[in-house]
Amino acid sequence: MLNKLGLPIKYAIIGLVGGVIAVFLVNTFGAGSTETINYRITPLATAIGGAIGGWLRQRKGKVK
Repeated sequence: MLNKLGLPIKYAIIGLVGGVIAVFLVNTFGAGSTETINYRITPLATAIGGAIGGWLRQRKGKVK
């Protein structure tokens, strides 16, 4: 059973990993300039978005 913050934290971690992977892919393949992606804000923003998504999902009663 998840505690009150379990699902938002889980989704925040997934979002953070996705943001780091996105920064890595942009650097590796040169898909955008350095102005396109911010190396600190992108992972932070995806982590915050994941936490909000997890919180909303938890409010709807979906725990998986």
